[in-house]
Amino acid sequence: MKKKSLTIFLTCASVALWLALMGCGLQTTSVTEVRSETQSVDLDSASSANIQVEFGAGELKVEGGAASLLDANFRYNVNDWQPQVDYSENGEQGQLLISHRGDRVPVGGELINEWNLQLNNEVPLELTIQTGAGESQLDLAALNLTAVTIEAGAGVTDIDLNGNWQHDLPVSVSGGVGEITVNLPAEMGVRVNSDTALVRVTTSGLTKVDGGYVNDAYQTAPHTLTLDVEAGVGSVTLIVTE
Repeated sequence: MKKKSLTIFLTCASVALWLALMGCGLQTTSVTEVRSETQSVDLDSASSANIQVEFGAGELKVEGGAASLLDANFRYNVNDWQPQVDYSENGEQGQLLISHRGDRVPVGGELINEWNLQLNNEVPLELTIQTGAGESQLDLAALNLTAVTIEAGAGVTDIDLNGNWQHDLPVSVSGGVGEITVNLPAEMGVRVNSDTALVRVTTSGLTKVDGGYVNDAYQTAPHTLTLDVEAGVGSVTLIVTE
């Protein structure tokens, strides 16, 4: 798998720190045999959805292409981290929470915790993703997003926002320790506000302005993606894809 050795290293080194920051004790649980599960969630009568993903450590992939609201595949070897999918509706809005059951530190072998989440391309989504440690591949360009919040803990996080949404889109990305890469659109206006004093920031296709960066379409495009970036230690790469 891509960057597997880095993922394993960061997972082992960072999971205890992440749990401590979350206010958890360092209780342990055992690594067991690998289990695989699939789950799907239908939208029912709602016309939009608020989706929250709470991912501990391992490898997370989020992308479009689901026939339902959610089509998910899980592979894990820590029973205490069994994925939980909870869905409810409040009027016309669906509420979907994808999390895992426990918060104990796995011991006794190599951690395997892989989530592959496919979301519906057509349904308007307010998306929140929280990760602890490991590798996250977030391919969000095809989704019908209304707002995005990503809180990355430790590890490698790749975010694809190279879409062309027909409305303004607020995005917030924060990181703890690691590498964050964000692919941004060229056709929409893009404004990046950054608070990254201790982080190396690399850009491509962006012009530096007071307090941040903008792309070439910022002054002329009818809609703007506004990205607020806050990071602790590591690197941030911002790329406008032509």
